Amino acid sequence: MKECVSKSILGVKDKLFKGTAYDIRAYVGEPGSFFSDKAVLTPESMRIAGVLMGSLTLKTENGIAVQLNPGEYVSVGYDNGPTSKDLAEAFSKGLTEQGINVFDLGIASSGQVYHNQTQFKTEGHVQITRSHVEVTTNGAKFAIGQQGIHTYLLKQMNDALLGETIGRDASPGVVYDKTAVGRNLYYAKMIARYGGYFKENPRKLAINLFGGTGLQYKELFQEIFGKDNLIILGDNINVNEGHMLADPTRKEMLEKVPELASVLEKGLRVHSFDLDADRGSLTEGAGALSLSGTGHYLGDDLAFILADYKLSMAAPKLFAELSSKTLPQREADEINRIVTTVIVDPRFTSGIRTFVEAKGGSIQYHRKGHSLWKETMMANMSKVVAAAGYESADTFVKESGYRDLQIEASLHMFASDSDDGIVRDDAIENVFLLEKLLDDLKIKSLKDYFAKVPRRFATKEIRTNSKSNEIKEAITYDIVAQLRKAFAKYNLIEFDGQIRAEWDTGFIMYGMSNTSPKLTMMVEECSAEERNEALAYIMALHNEVKSKHGDDLPMDTSENAFFIEDNSYEMKKPDSMDKTDPRAETFRKKRGII
Repeated sequence: MKECVSKSILGVKDKLFKGTAYDIRAYVGEPGSFFSDKAVLTPESMRIAGVLMGSLTLKTENGIAVQLNPGEYVSVGYDNGPTSKDLAEAFSKGLTEQGINVFDLGIASSGQVYHNQTQFKTEGHVQITRSHVEVTTNGAKFAIGQQGIHTYLLKQMNDALLGETIGRDASPGVVYDKTAVGRNLYYAKMIARYGGYFKENPRKLAINLFGGTGLQYKELFQEIFGKDNLIILGDNINVNEGHMLADPTRKEMLEKVPELASVLEKGLRVHSFDLDADRGSLTEGAGALSLSGTGHYLGDDLAFILADYKLSMAAPKLFAELSSKTLPQREADEINRIVTTVIVDPRFTSGIRTFVEAKGGSIQYHRKGHSLWKETMMANMSKVVAAAGYESADTFVKESGYRDLQIEASLHMFASDSDDGIVRDDAIENVFLLEKLLDDLKIKSLKDYFAKVPRRFATKEIRTNSKSNEIKEAITYDIVAQLRKAFAKYNLIEFDGQIRAEWDTGFIMYGMSNTSPKLTMMVEECSAEERNEALAYIMALHNEVKSKHGDDLPMDTSENAFFIEDNSYEMKKPDSMDKTDPRAETFRKKRGII
């Protein structure tokens, strides 16, 4: 069905379909008044997203057209947030109006939605989720085939809204309830893949479901690990009340999960998820949740384990499997280059480069964004499959057993599937996969393992609120331009409105969140004293430019508690930092910055 674009949609299109974003994420209103007049993401705007997905022909950067055709199918799932079902139903309505049939998966993890797309042979997927942010926000991740709709493809949707009409004439599609079938298919795949291994190799551990969609997989974990070996946490909390976020990166949120700290005291590892269970952290050891304690492992920590496995085991095993093939040297070199490359998030510690290069690998810095990482890994898989002389990825991975493993700083861990070669970020499956990797690498104690990797003194990624997305962007563009000029003689990496300037002993980074009105920064050095000098410099610049753009929101010290609680920083009042601070001056002199 064709329709005219309403003025209300035109008024919010730039907040929904952003050429800098890797999915849709926007304000849905406040508890008790969701979808009010102030809301950006509403059932109506989500219906329009469905209309656009169901009717447009989108062009990828390599010129390939992706589109859905009347009569085809899309799998739709959603998290257990208070607005997600309404938004999923609205997105589905937009799709069916364009002749697209919908398989409704109900409350499901992102990983299940991705797997179900293949299992049901649907032509696309949609996952409605706010992931780890406040209940006042929600969003959508979606794809046609394996092509995620992000950045410039979202911009094409935005541009389409400027036309006189959108949509097409088609017989309405149908919504089919596949909630039970979809979950059963996912359970069966995980049990078949990992059930036997963990019966033969049992261990005791804990799973923190964090009150999110992970609740749907409680019985799956119990089936695979055994009820007697498993402690389930976070199954009786409500993350939609506002006092807690299902954010596995944040210790202050993990501390609120009943019994989690006591489980760590007992020596068990804890796996935790975000709301839609596509990101997961690993925590181990008494005191891991204290501000200065070690043992809470995020993306740049887990990257060492994945790189170790990739370079020590996966790559050599693949070369052994391919040894019976007489490959031309060019193809053999191409395979070697790809499978020994570790994709590096610019937010990672510089120690990962040292670690990877010592093992004979190389690194490739990559812009952030789960869809973009999967796209790169899928392209790499296609190149390896072709170079190895196979016609299809599923035949290649089944015969070779090869799985590509990479991880973002934000804890999206990506694994190519051992059945079909498709890359997915599924934190549910990654629990089983990580536990098996620890066995393969003979890692008994994570503390002992990480004591042997290159260490730096780094802040975590500092995230603090800005007045609005528009002011956030203005501040970021201003600071990025200044850093680009000031650090021109250094190695500069720019990605999605962020910049990283690095040198032999560390780096400084500044940018913005693509999902909420937050400004971000991070520094690293080889000593705590030098780290503080770099932090003083970027905080001074941050405060100066915020003031210039009329943003008087203070540093969110609840999210960045180290400013107040960690005495090693000696920076209790971050909002008062300016360029006259001696540490900032010392940093400028060391780095030759005016």
